Amino acid sequence: MPSFHFIRSALLAIVLTLCSVGSAHAEAPQRIISLAPSITEILFAIGVGDRVVGVSTYCDYPEAAKRIERVGTFLQPNVERILAKQPDLVIGVPSPGNRASVERLQELGLHILIVNPERVAEILASIRTIADAVGVPERGAELVAKIQRDVEAVTTRLDGAPKPRVLMLVGRSPFVAVGPGTYQDELITLARGDNLTATAGQAWPTLSLEHIVAQAPEVIIDASMGSEEATDRAAALAFWNDFPTIPAVRDQRIYGYRVYSILQPGPRVAETLQTLARFIHPERFAQ
Repeated sequence: MPSFHFIRSALLAIVLTLCSVGSAHAEAPQRIISLAPSITEILFAIGVGDRVVGVSTYCDYPEAAKRIERVGTFLQPNVERILAKQPDLVIGVPSPGNRASVERLQELGLHILIVNPERVAEILASIRTIADAVGVPERGAELVAKIQRDVEAVTTRLDGAPKPRVLMLVGRSPFVAVGPGTYQDELITLARGDNLTATAGQAWPTLSLEHIVAQAPEVIIDASMGSEEATDRAAALAFWNDFPTIPAVRDQRIYGYRVYSILQPGPRVAETLQTLARFIHPERFAQ
């Protein structure tokens, strides 16, 4: 957990940043550094990607983000590289790992904005906060409204649908599942699924194969696979076919599907929700 000092500093940074860059459109920051993939994606989604001069190592969406200079990892931002870019604004997320670097940047006088897009409501709030901070509040409002409409379109289509038992895996050696309180768990719930590990007591429970077989999931989303759905589904089925007593295997309701948007919260939340909803309730999306 981030320390009280870090949380207090982060909140102060938000206030200072919004006061300094939100007071006048002409003063909107033109050189922005993103310290997390979700932030980079938000910046591009609200149309200010051309102002981003530095990103973290794993910022790889959209394609244009891959061409921006790296300024360290998500957990270890490189203070020297960040300073060299002379940013008007640095946007990060709260993490014990990056606390020392972020506090150092604050001490050096850089404007720091901390957001925490970990759940759907927080994604929407972060979009608004970032859009305000970079001087395009109207774009943030438009994006939030679109996401809300698209999410509602999916949930409306699923109204009254039964809730099959869903197992989502993010690792296979050992089996690591999506647990309660995670972004993925929230999406499963919105997609009218019953997360098999919702009462596990930890965000990323490790499961035995025997436990999975005994719990009899009706849908398995194997996000430990690669990035091409058709190929991954075949590979996932090849593994799980050895366990025909599992309802998801019997009914061929197994989906090997690993994409950034499923594993990382961000402005593609509605698209991600629809993908999961199609896996869990294909009957509601039949053409």
